[in-house]
Order: sequence, then C-alpha cells, then structure tokens
Amino acid sequence: MSGYRPRKTTAATRKHNTDSSSSSSKAAIPTAILAGTFAALASVFAKLTLDERTVEFLHDACNTVLAPTTPYCTSLFIAKDGETSPVIVTVRATCFGLIFICNAAMWTLFTKALNRSRSSATVTVINSAANFCITAVLGYLLFSEPLALQWWFGASLIVLGSVLVSSDESNAPSKKKEE
Repeated sequence: MSGYRPRKTTAATRKHNTDSSSSSSKAAIPTAILAGTFAALASVFAKLTLDERTVEFLHDACNTVLAPTTPYCTSLFIAKDGETSPVIVTVRATCFGLIFICNAAMWTLFTKALNRSRSSATVTVINSAANFCITAVLGYLLFSEPLALQWWFGASLIVLGSVLVSSDESNAPSKKKEE
C-alpha cells in the first residue's frame, strides 16, 4: 500500500451525483409537508384530549354512524352521578397517546426532510407553513373555529418572514464562495 491514489471520478459520475442530490432535495418538500401535517394532527389530538366539546363530537359521530334516533349513543356517553363515561375516558386516553405518536412521526419526517434538503431553512419554512394551514383548516372543520382575516394575515407574515430568512441563508454561502 505504498502508493494510494484516490479514484478519479468522471464527468458523468459527477453529473449523476448532482442529479441525485437535486432529486433528493425535491423529495424533501413532500416530506416536510407531511411532517407539518403530523404536527397539526398532534394539536388536534391535544385539543380532543382536553376539550369539553369532545363529548359532543363523539355523540354526533355515534349518531351519524348508527342512527340519529338510537338511544344507544346517548347511553354510551352518560355516566351515573356525574362520573365520566368509560368510553370518553378511553377516547381521551387514546387521543393522548396519539399526541406522542404524531409528534414522533413529525420529528422523524422533519429529520428526513432536513437530511434530504440542501437548506434547513427551506424545510423549516415548508413545515411551518403546512402546520399553520392544516391546523387552521382542521380547527375550522372539526371544531368550528373561526378563521378571521387577522389570523391569516398574521400567519402570512410569519411564513413570509421565514421565507425571507430562508432566502437570505441560501444566498449567504454563495457570497462567501465568490470572495
């Protein structure tokens, strides 16, 4: 092993490596969106764990699935002497566990997106934007929360600020290379 020489790479190999890194960078975007989706789902499950409207939500879901006039749904959610129904306790405990599962999925996907992307700021912006928008839509659909124009304006400013920071970060290394 007296004369170690590094293997020479051909132009085709370098081009292939560049193409594969750009395709993996493109794969980071859906992964970051999926991570934001799981973050939004974690917040939904947190609300279902603690909110009083969970009982109403379960009652409506039971009536929709079984039948609107079935007394079975009412008996599932009413406990004696002001106690909490075992069904409600089970659903809340399940939602509590789903908070941790969704957060674990979010962090796993977020880390994968960071590994696939050239810029961590881009992944963070996409993750945050997906989280904001999906949380707003799920809050509106599931909990009838209002989506005021002021909320959308504030969320847009946050995403815009993150995009500006992201674009500044992606331009910074190119300035150093030119000097």
